[in-house]
Amino acid sequence: MLQTAEPRYLRTAQVAELLQVSPKTVSRWAQEGMLPYFRTLGGHRRYPDAEIRALRETLFEPSAADPPPATSP
Repeated sequence: MLQTAEPRYLRTAQVAELLQVSPKTVSRWAQEGMLPYFRTLGGHRRYPDAEIRALRETLFEPSAADPPPATSP
């Protein structure tokens, strides 16, 4: 029988570290609807790990508009 893995959730500080921003910025983005989250019974935000990591990949991938790094001759 296949066992489905429980989705993993991150705390605000963990998201901040992954996205290289402050925890306050993460909270503000969540309030503004820019990050998916749910609230625990204690009122803390939890963020879906897979969605945050996917966002991180899109934020930190090199853009086509960025020039390639210069190489020394």
